[in-house]
Amino acid sequence: MSRRILPFAFAAVLLIPSRASAQATGADVIKQQGSGPIATGITFPMPSDLQYRIAWGVNVGPTKPDSVVPGFRDAASFLYVSDANKVPRSNVHLAVVVWGTATHSLLKNEAYKAAKGTDNASIPLLQALNDAGVQVIVCGVALINRKLSPSDLLPFVKVAPTATHALATLHAQGYGLFTP
Repeated sequence: MSRRILPFAFAAVLLIPSRASAQATGADVIKQQGSGPIATGITFPMPSDLQYRIAWGVNVGPTKPDSVVPGFRDAASFLYVSDANKVPRSNVHLAVVVWGTATHSLLKNEAYKAAKGTDNASIPLLQALNDAGVQVIVCGVALINRKLSPSDLLPFVKVAPTATHALATLHAQGYGLFTP
């Protein structure tokens, strides 16, 4: 009897997703969405002991409803290049502040699909960024203007009073502010 159970138990262990494989998936998404050429012959290196604090303002949605918001790739690219330059993730503090036509892309898939008629292609990248410690913040006024409910947002999205207040707060916390 134990010989019959052992192969099934082994197969069951292989089918249970591990935490490491979930992290690898997030790393793969960041690499795919943020990859680009890695410069060589660097004469102005990224010091690995600095604390990098960067926030992007993203206010332009996807070019097509079934595509990823291009501005979300900036944080993925920064992570990708930082990793390639051996900057510890503990020294990288990133935030994405969203408003405008990009706001819908922070919706859970079912709410996005109801609004746009297709799946939310930005979710895998946003989830990978969140898993990597990137803050995703939405403008509360953008939610009101677009008649969107905070309960329809992805669970890790933070709601700020306005995008301006979010960016001002991040700036006061030492973040450099960028827009795509």
